[in-house]
Amino acid sequence: MKKIIFSVSLLLTSFMLFAYEFKTDSFEITKNKVVSLTDKNSAYVEGNNLVSTYEGTTYQRKVVYNNGPVVKTNDSIVDYLTQMAMEETVANITKDGVFSAGANWPTAWTRDMSYAIDLSLAFLFPQTVEKSLASRVEDNIILQDTGSGGSYPVSTDRVVWGLAAYDYALVKQSDEYFRWIYEVLTKTIEYDYNVTFDKKTGLFRGESSFLDWREQTYPRWMDNVYIADSYALGTNMVYYAALKRISYLANRFSEVDSYNLWNKRAEQLKESIVKNLWLNEEKYFGAYLISHVYPFLYKGYETLGESLAIMEEIVPSQEWNNIITAVKPGKWGMSVVAPQLGNVPSYHNDAVWPFVQGYRGLAAKKAKNAYFCEYEFASMIYCATLFRTFKENYVASTYSPKTQTNSDRQLWSDAGWLSYIYKILFGIDFVDNGIKISPFVFDSFKNGISLKNFTWNGNKMNISIQGTGDKVVSYTVNGKSVPSDYVIPYENNKVYDIKITLEKSQEFIDSYKIADIKYKFSAEDVTPMVPIVSSMFEKNNLSLKWRQKNNNGFDVFKNGKYLKTITDRNIVVPAKNNVDLYTVISSQNNLPCLPGTPVRTDNKKNTTFYEAENAVISGGKISQAENPETFNVSADLIATIPNGTGFVEKWGSSEGEEIKFSCNAKKSGNYLVDFRFKNGHGPINTGEKCAVAAIYVNDELIRRVAMPQQGNWVSWNFTVPVIVNLPKGKNTISLKIDEYCYTQHHALNHVSVDLMRLSKVSD
Repeated sequence: MKKIIFSVSLLLTSFMLFAYEFKTDSFEITKNKVVSLTDKNSAYVEGNNLVSTYEGTTYQRKVVYNNGPVVKTNDSIVDYLTQMAMEETVANITKDGVFSAGANWPTAWTRDMSYAIDLSLAFLFPQTVEKSLASRVEDNIILQDTGSGGSYPVSTDRVVWGLAAYDYALVKQSDEYFRWIYEVLTKTIEYDYNVTFDKKTGLFRGESSFLDWREQTYPRWMDNVYIADSYALGTNMVYYAALKRISYLANRFSEVDSYNLWNKRAEQLKESIVKNLWLNEEKYFGAYLISHVYPFLYKGYETLGESLAIMEEIVPSQEWNNIITAVKPGKWGMSVVAPQLGNVPSYHNDAVWPFVQGYRGLAAKKAKNAYFCEYEFASMIYCATLFRTFKENYVASTYSPKTQTNSDRQLWSDAGWLSYIYKILFGIDFVDNGIKISPFVFDSFKNGISLKNFTWNGNKMNISIQGTGDKVVSYTVNGKSVPSDYVIPYENNKVYDIKITLEKSQEFIDSYKIADIKYKFSAEDVTPMVPIVSSMFEKNNLSLKWRQKNNNGFDVFKNGKYLKTITDRNIVVPAKNNVDLYTVISSQNNLPCLPGTPVRTDNKKNTTFYEAENAVISGGKISQAENPETFNVSADLIATIPNGTGFVEKWGSSEGEEIKFSCNAKKSGNYLVDFRFKNGHGPINTGEKCAVAAIYVNDELIRRVAMPQQGNWVSWNFTVPVIVNLPKGKNTISLKIDEYCYTQHHALNHVSVDLMRLSKVSD
């Protein structure tokens, strides 16, 4: 009897020895327990019960979900979290059979569900996926979620739907379904080419994908007008991925001309992303390009966009590890942006989002960087066990769940974890001709891992993996040896028993040698304060002042070019016959910095106002000002009153409406044109009432501009300034509502228009 007890004890000791282990300076995972090394917080699993101690209080949660595939990693915490993620995903399915975003977000969101489906849910919940994707399409156009400035076209990342739909189509294997998503994607993106695509940069406009609280990631002066006109890495990455999916679909249907068109568009966008956003010295992509007459590239690190750039192979493979290791991760995982903005509460700023960790993990796997892949995996384990759920986010600097807003069982957070299990550890990847298996197993899983009853489209697969690493040295299917790159075919009613043996590649081994990595900066660094610049005319000069302090001084830029560095917090610049644009940046060595408020040197010599009430108008009505006041210089305008005798209100609710201004150009050349407007349909941070208008010069289309929600019908704002080339003499400049000015639900949203501003700039 004693001998038997000893053997069982030895077996248990051996099992505990090979449980998942990982240690950082902040936390440790060992012997089926997670422990903070900075405080007394901890968690462990017993059977199907998770016990966590957080801030002196002990909590428990039981997982009872037993459906779906059976994952065994021989680690109780990892297996528990996998079942918890499945249980939470089921809880996020509404009574209508579609995915909601999370416990505090009970409705369907295009962005959330699409990223979640792309990460892992396409093959785990096929029926719900199909319903969910269909629910976010209207008249074969993808719906953009409510968002900044009234949604589309301030927010433009709806095409991430295409990644999710294509993933699911590979699982479903239906030509009819492939054809449907082909039609939806082409119709949606053709529309975007007419509204948000910029021919000059070759990029799509719109705010950073999912980073849709402007003050969290943009400088304070940059309102939704300018966010709508900026070019974000993450958003352009999902456009590129969607364009590639369209080209795959055209090729599938043997449509040669269509394939050539969409593949060419994808390659052109790829080139434009690299040209405009790649930082050749830093070896990663800038987060976004600010478009304000003279573009400014913000060199911040945006983790989702960087990860997608690796996964979509935007740059050669030799650059992938440079991107992964450019920024030192935070103590609890990589924050979604870096560096952080000072005096901004945590939500996107100073925050880790598990779904982004999922994408970073997939990117690190592709780069064969096991250490950074595992770093995110371990931090997900720590926080999910401590909080007993997959939170939407948590504070990067403290791992507290107390961000500006948060939610339990967030759908894409659950999907981020499941992507680690299914796509990284087991290496399941649905491709054109079947399923590729490329496991990526961390060293602690020394007892092997297994997956049973993985089903798709009438087939079943069981996988058993021995060894750790990323290099397949033995691969059998139903007892027969196959090559390491073997693809499981799409066949109905087949059972595949797969056995794989792994060993570590040299890249896998070397990735753990991190002592010599020279990071560009740390994710925990804080950017210097952005100068909030005010201006005042003094005779023919403009005085610029700001309160922010900076020991390194301030770099002054004129028309996008460096002018000089000053230590004072003010500068006087001349206002001449051409408008100049000045910006100020707090100098901070090599740390990315954001530009201060741009200031134009408008004066009576270089700028003219044309009142809307005096233009040729169709649509809307003229409203007379109660106490008319007229100003000729932009700096003198009062935000809450119209200029001149009145304005045009309730304009733009029908196609064909137009406000046509007549103007006289004293000289031929380049001019800045923008329009003073009001849109009070809703708050600045949500809703779907952004307006769009087209600019025509001498009856020729120039482009379309957004008129975002301003939060009230009191304050006036200007549209983004657009450069137009005018011949000397008489010209007409129009705001017009045409067939591409519709926003969500094929709606036209009326606005008020006060005036047109026309300024001469240097050619």
